[in-house]
Amino acid sequence: MSDCNGHPAEKFAEHYVLGTLSDGLADQFEEHFFQCDVCQAHVQALQMAREEWIAHPPGPVEIAPPARKRLIPWPLHPVWSIAAAASLLVAVSLLYWRALPHTSPASQPVARLRDGTMNLALNSKGQLSGTGDLAENDRNALRTAMLTGRLDSGLAAGLAAPVRETMLGKPDAAPPFKVLSPAGSVLLTDRPTFSWEALAGALGYRVAVYGAGYRKVAESPLLHQTTWQSAVALPRGAAYTWTVTSQGPQGMVRVPSPPQPEAAFTIMAAEPAAALQSAAREHAGDPLLLAVLYARAGAVDDAHAQLERLAAQNPGSKLVADLEASLTQAARP
Repeated sequence: MSDCNGHPAEKFAEHYVLGTLSDGLADQFEEHFFQCDVCQAHVQALQMAREEWIAHPPGPVEIAPPARKRLIPWPLHPVWSIAAAASLLVAVSLLYWRALPHTSPASQPVARLRDGTMNLALNSKGQLSGTGDLAENDRNALRTAMLTGRLDSGLAAGLAAPVRETMLGKPDAAPPFKVLSPAGSVLLTDRPTFSWEALAGALGYRVAVYGAGYRKVAESPLLHQTTWQSAVALPRGAAYTWTVTSQGPQGMVRVPSPPQPEAAFTIMAAEPAAALQSAAREHAGDPLLLAVLYARAGAVDDAHAQLERLAAQNPGSKLVADLEASLTQAARP
């Protein structure tokens, strides 16, 4: 963590607290402020001192007049000005000292994350700051994620832990290639894109999608690439499995094959999908919030993508790594 030598806290902190910095200078100061513990402590102390001064302004200092006759009206006497200035200095210094972070350890941030335009800070009391005007339920979702270091997955049991050896056929050795996505996730789109590993020497591939009762609901033409988007919209609110069959010098190879689990996914129902897509548009710049919302809906692939964005904004963050690990564990067979 950087120190504050040569940093702008001494010069700009007071103007930043009072709101008198220009937009450009304020943005530059915040960029440094978020990375520097010393500057944050300086600004927080000034903010607390200012709030205390506004809430409890000190009264005038009473000084007994001298016994001798006053030649100058007392309110204008130099002694009054000096005493008032000294009182003010002592009061402000006392308030500033009392507001220093070391006197209130429970209020210090224990976790910080940059989430798009938001600079989130969670203190040891479990209080979250930096959320701006987010709705209360969204603030609570962020607070829970940062407090626990976990993303709760809304995956159904069958997706989170697919049944092994459910497909017909004799268990074989490890397949020569694997399906990649979708597998073990809820999808917002009703025309998913399927991807799989390449098989050396393959002359082509064919994808088949199955609905309830292993009824085929979609099939690709012969493909020479390792991705394919469904040409038809799959009915929403339903669960599906899929396979890809390669044609090569050694004949036909279909994956997944026993004892590998089925490649299963669900298409999200229309109403929750629309709500989630609306939230994604509204909070397009806030990857942590989107990761929380996607994970809660079971859309773990989308949640992983948002955590990758969050990691890029917070290099080396252990908290982001913990969130990613919790999501991976929740979706692991």
